[in-house]
Amino acid sequence: MIENLESHKQKVVVLFEVTPTAEGKERYLELASQLKPLLSNAKGFIRSERFSSLNAESKLLSLNVWESEEAVEKWRNELNHRMSQLEGREKLFESYRITVASVIREYDDCYRNEAPVDSNEYFRHKLGNGRL
Repeated sequence: MIENLESHKQKVVVLFEVTPTAEGKERYLELASQLKPLLSNAKGFIRSERFSSLNAESKLLSLNVWESEEAVEKWRNELNHRMSQLEGREKLFESYRITVASVIREYDDCYRNEAPVDSNEYFRHKLGNGRL
C-alpha cells in the first residue's frame, strides 16, 4: 500500500535519467551510495528508487519523491550533492536529463479514492464482486 496517500497534493517527483560513460558508471554509483544517508535524512524526502533501462544498456533512471518543491530545492543545493553533480557533469556522464513533475493523482491496489472513476467502474464490473 502506498504510504501517506492522503497528503500527496504537494508531492514532487524528480526523474534523473543518466547515461554514464563506460568509465564513469562505477564512480557514479559510488557517489550515489555515499549520498544515500544524506538523502534518506533530508527534510521532505519520501522515497527513492533506481532502475536500469531495458532499451539503452547503460542508461539509468533515478526516481525521487519529495513532499514539496521547497524540499527538492534544499536537496538540490546541499553541498555534497552539488559536488557530486559537478563531478558527474565534468567526468562521469555522457548525457543526462532531469524531469520535475507534480503529482496529479496517486492510488494503488488498495487505496483507490483517486483512481479515475472509469477505471474503478471497469474493474468493479470485471471482477464482479465489488472489490477493486
